[in-house]
Amino acid sequence: MSEAKPQDGSTVKGYRTLTAGDIQVMNSLKDVSRHFLKLLDTAKETGADPSCVAMAKTEMQKACMFACRAVAKPDDDC
Repeated sequence: MSEAKPQDGSTVKGYRTLTAGDIQVMNSLKDVSRHFLKLLDTAKETGADPSCVAMAKTEMQKACMFACRAVAKPDDDC
């Protein structure tokens, strides 16, 4: 797992400075996503359809990304 370096908003164009609350919410969203992905791995190990598990993983990753974008509120062109 990688940890992103904090950004102050001036180094990445189109992003604002995140508050401590924003960061907490985004980390909580990521924790839920990681937990769900682990559950999918368990399901796959117990015989779940691998192609459906792969699609579920992709959709969870997309959901987490969009939820984090909702919190971060980058510019529309980012």
